[in-house]
Amino acid sequence: MSGDPEQAYFSDGITEDIITELARFTELMVIARTSSFALRGRMLDLREVGRTLSAGYVVEGSVRRAGNRVRITVQLVETASGTHLWADRYDRSLDDIFSTQEEIAQSIVAMVAQRVIDDNELTSRRRRPEDMRAYDLFLQGNRLSDDFRPGAQARAEALFERAAKTDPTFARAHTGLAYIYLNRASDGAIGIPRQEDENRIKALRSAEMAFALDPSDPRVQSTLGYICLTWRDFKRAEHHLGLAKSMNPNDATILIMWAWMQGAIGRAEEGLAGAEIAYRLNPLYPSWYNYYKSRLLFQTGRYSEAAVLLEQRTFATPEREPRDMAWRAAAYAHLNRIEDAEKCGRVFLDAVSRRWCGDAAAGPVDYVNWLVDVSYLREEKDVDRLRQGLRLAGLPA
Repeated sequence: MSGDPEQAYFSDGITEDIITELARFTELMVIARTSSFALRGRMLDLREVGRTLSAGYVVEGSVRRAGNRVRITVQLVETASGTHLWADRYDRSLDDIFSTQEEIAQSIVAMVAQRVIDDNELTSRRRRPEDMRAYDLFLQGNRLSDDFRPGAQARAEALFERAAKTDPTFARAHTGLAYIYLNRASDGAIGIPRQEDENRIKALRSAEMAFALDPSDPRVQSTLGYICLTWRDFKRAEHHLGLAKSMNPNDATILIMWAWMQGAIGRAEEGLAGAEIAYRLNPLYPSWYNYYKSRLLFQTGRYSEAAVLLEQRTFATPEREPRDMAWRAAAYAHLNRIEDAEKCGRVFLDAVSRRWCGDAAAGPVDYVNWLVDVSYLREEKDVDRLRQGLRLAGLPA
């Protein structure tokens, strides 16, 4: 409500952090940021919001920032009846913003669950940045982190770097950088061995730096676990993603990553169960959730369901998603849809050949071996299932 649309990132960040604080309380199942933000700005009755998200309660409010002061108004509404259960206003210095978020979260829990968990029962707390300017820069970068339009990732990187420089103790600046580097490696370094990929190395270093600064933050734990998985360091991935899940069992982002990790280490059924909870927590989930779920469905032999998700992911731009096209080919092949499988296989080979950054003498066998490697499957039975489908699709697997 500052009148400056450029300040929207700040209210977004405050809202996301309040969601995170609420999700720590085991009494509540808290809908994720993506789904709640998707309904923002619409002229919807709160009862309709409740039906759309299967939510019994809605928290709504506003943020007004002026200089170093912030005013947060918040109210809690029961969606079935539209009854306002509680409302309050918080006028604070930015230096106190984290304690304010915690106070709001506990007030809501007191109303909904009839009691507030004692501080010593909270699994973890984020370390507060020593310089609030770093937090502000992080929020600006975080708003751009899922934007892949030209220049957006570079702007996010610059903001995260400024945040890290402003407050060298602020762990989340380094998690932001870790994902920027990993995205760059995934999209722009096809065929380069991970130990030679500068961006992949920087992603791991950034995640490890964040962990060294603040191991009590579940998002720090999940970031390190996720990136360890992309290094095929399954033991560390399982350790850190498991800790992240235990710290915050209601964080949909952590849950979907944990679910994917379960599939990678051969426990796809457990992974699917975790993924379903993530979808429940985030009913308006981003499309990348289906990247992970499609793999889990494939691993459990549910090829038709996997194929549907992969079709959705690749329908508009198949050449931009070579990994998905290979898994789609394998799923079709297991369904005996050989002609469709072969078409997808050809798209995969063509897309990889045009984006290949590895050995110039590489060919289709190398492309398939790369695909299997970056599918991050530890168990031979899962590798065999994938390779069998690729072979049936006419690929040299």
